[in-house]
Amino acid sequence: MKLKSDFFGDWVNIQKDILMNHWGYDVSSVPDNKIPLVYFNTEQRRPEAKVRKLLLADTFSCPQNLESGWERLKALIKSGHDLTPNLSKLVSNLNNKDSMLNDWGVHHFHLGENMKGDFIERTGPLLFALLIENKFYAIGIFNHGSWADQDIIEIIHRNWSSVVERYQIKGIVSSTPLTEQERLTLRKRNAFSFVTVQDGTVYAPIGGGMVSSGFNIQAVMRRDHQKMFLRSLEEHLDRQLDSLREVFEKQGYNGEPELEAILDITEDKYTALFPKYGVSAMLWSKA
Repeated sequence: MKLKSDFFGDWVNIQKDILMNHWGYDVSSVPDNKIPLVYFNTEQRRPEAKVRKLLLADTFSCPQNLESGWERLKALIKSGHDLTPNLSKLVSNLNNKDSMLNDWGVHHFHLGENMKGDFIERTGPLLFALLIENKFYAIGIFNHGSWADQDIIEIIHRNWSSVVERYQIKGIVSSTPLTEQERLTLRKRNAFSFVTVQDGTVYAPIGGGMVSSGFNIQAVMRRDHQKMFLRSLEEHLDRQLDSLREVFEKQGYNGEPELEAILDITEDKYTALFPKYGVSAMLWSKA
């Protein structure tokens, strides 16, 4: 008995289904080997709809003309509604990559009051925020184009250094700080650098950083890790097939050399399904 499977391909198909049928993207032109990178890029850009605790930076202030839009967004944050309509319209572009998000982990939100199609009406000033687990860290309201303003990291460090502590680089002497334009130029080239705040603390990219293609480094690492993990599941299942022979024989197995399995993934487990025989085998569970 030998296993016939392509768990990585099955996983890619699951991501395709989410991209197409849940998020509404056309992935027909995306090669399968890039689907995981596109998926993780999209997932990072579209915050999960869930209840979040709102925390304001010490210098946070909302201009009077944006207060209504800010109150509306706060209600969405606290109630767990979808925040996508307040994002940039570029989130609809599957190939677009948010360089500030990839570099510093910072989302930006429009503060309009009324919907215009699928998005809230656009505003010049934007709310910059970190979204980590079930927290919404409101950094401040910045002018459009302030993508590399050093104050963003200064505010994060001053207010929530413990939240981003794992990105601190210990024991190095910082070089001359980059200007905003220099940092923007690096991002355009899909490059990144460390950032030093006023007290001398040095941070690696809080957003993970980018590879030369512009995709997030963490997306590449997640894809590669998942590929190895799924391969290990296939190898383990292949070794267990003989011990399951009796189960398959009861379902009509008659000595065929290969048993075809497909991968099924739910929130808490991975399962191999053998559709020809109506048999399933647990591969991995969070429990």
